[in-house]
Amino acid sequence: MRAVLFRTGKSQSRSPHAQQSSILKAIEGADKKRKARADLLNTERPITDNVTVLVGLIPLLLGVVLCTRITFGSDVAGALFLAGCYAVPLIVYELLVRQSHRNTSTGLDWTSERGAEPTRVALKLIGLLSILLAVALVHTVFRIYTPLQLKAPLVAAVMVAPTALAAVALYFWVVDRRMRQPKDGYWELGAWLCGRNPAPDTAILKDFVLGWAIKGFFLPIMFTYLADGVGFMQSQIALLSGGPVEVASYLIRVALVLELTIVVVGYTMTARLFDAHIRSPNRYLAAWVVTLICYQPLNLIVFGQVLPFRGEKDWSTVIGDYPSLMGPWLVLLLGSFAFYVWATAIYGLRWSNLTHRGIITTGPYRYMKHPDYVAKSAYFWLTAAPFLTAATPWGAVTGSLALLAVNAIYYGRARMEEKHLSEDPAYVAYALEMNDRSIFRGVARIFPMLRYRAPGSTWTEPSAPDGSLTVTK
Repeated sequence: MRAVLFRTGKSQSRSPHAQQSSILKAIEGADKKRKARADLLNTERPITDNVTVLVGLIPLLLGVVLCTRITFGSDVAGALFLAGCYAVPLIVYELLVRQSHRNTSTGLDWTSERGAEPTRVALKLIGLLSILLAVALVHTVFRIYTPLQLKAPLVAAVMVAPTALAAVALYFWVVDRRMRQPKDGYWELGAWLCGRNPAPDTAILKDFVLGWAIKGFFLPIMFTYLADGVGFMQSQIALLSGGPVEVASYLIRVALVLELTIVVVGYTMTARLFDAHIRSPNRYLAAWVVTLICYQPLNLIVFGQVLPFRGEKDWSTVIGDYPSLMGPWLVLLLGSFAFYVWATAIYGLRWSNLTHRGIITTGPYRYMKHPDYVAKSAYFWLTAAPFLTAATPWGAVTGSLALLAVNAIYYGRARMEEKHLSEDPAYVAYALEMNDRSIFRGVARIFPMLRYRAPGSTWTEPSAPDGSLTVTK
């Protein structure tokens, strides 16, 4: 729907002064809205901050150093050690310093306490065990991952099971007494299975199952990658004594271990007590499609066969042929992954795909909406480099086009994330503000499709040919 707000053409009967006054009022109104959005972002306490990054990464880096010098008995034990190095300091920081458990968004009430209800807590534990069995059954029947890929997470589960179950039971006991609405997804499922809830809340139950589908799909393979990364760091540390390319390759793998540790902890620590719970899963089918094709097993088909963007040679063997290019190339490569780690670590305990767990507005998100995808796209171009690694000119062309298609997939992921997060007014305010604040705002002026548009709202378009200022809805 297009509506003419006012006209500036000469054929109008209003005087030039009246026209100018209307234009100034419209501009003043837009400025007030922008100021209100900026004030909201500046006054609302962010859910994380850059101190979160330091509190998590410094102990994690120390843990990485220890992993390269101490044998923990297995790669799984090393991966669990790194997860502890990252999670424990952040838990202490969230509870004692930021006091995130008192955030209104947790759904917890600390002004009063209900009496203990052991039956409700027991039903929640039954709900938890039931959903864990359901995840195991899905993996057993559908063989999403190979048995070898599931070995590391299964061993880890056995190692931590006694401690984890005790911690979860205590967590349910403490949090249940403070929840404003204690009948959550765990209770809905547990009570339904036990015949105490014949008509469960389908909306709560659906979101609960979707949230666990996300955890159940991503967490096992991410932990396997992490355990493999620990093994690589320990076995290939001699690369640090090699040339610049070997050192850079090793440091990239270390950065990948840092990122995977954050991701594993993020999928695990979906707890209200730290305001890290899943507020809502992404319910859009398109969001699931563009996300899942970026991960195993689908990415082996999409990126390996349909869109093969990597050349016949590896970047590390080619870049040495360009001495003047090698230094800047390695700096950009390491910088892109370091930026990606920063964009991941700013989440603290809250990183996970296809979920809303709070709006991040600090760190690199203060300067762009999707710093992780920007960094990952740059990393793809620097490591795939089809224009350098392809065996033929035609291979360079097709590889570059395929990589552009991969970038388009990540653009689709960004758009679907925005569509989901726009259900939260806080994200709408943030994204609209980023239209003016983002370092890519100049690019968005050239390509208006990159600008954020709030769902169901109006936005100003360029003046129409007849001089009218229009609004599209």
